[in-house]
Amino acid sequence: MVLFIHASRAALVVFDPYLASRPLAEALVRAPKGQLIINGPYYAFSSVLFYSGRKALLWNGRMDNLEYGSYAPGSAPVFIDDRQFQSLWNSGERYFVLSDGEHKSHLQSSMDSSKLFLVMESGGKTLYSNLPVSQ
Repeated sequence: MVLFIHASRAALVVFDPYLASRPLAEALVRAPKGQLIINGPYYAFSSVLFYSGRKALLWNGRMDNLEYGSYAPGSAPVFIDDRQFQSLWNSGERYFVLSDGEHKSHLQSSMDSSKLFLVMESGGKTLYSNLPVSQ
């Protein structure tokens, strides 16, 4: 049993960057103020919202359990599509976007690479800004 506990603890240390998003949240907290956008499903980055205390817009995130309530009258206007994302990203105000490996190619194909400034990458997840960030 002691051997199993030690092995599971060692595995958690190795896989922590892939399972947790805390380093991304800490980078977001240290970064200048700006609106956060999640690229894809909310669940992949819910811990970033928890650790950073920020709210986010969901870019193409109207899926799974969130889809049902998103169409209800009076629901929060947090869901944005490609057109709205492009408009916000090019507005001149600071925005951050969180993306995982599955949705990163969509982000890169939707944007001019000169408008994507890498803030941090951890465990296959990335945090970009539309304006340069000095860390």
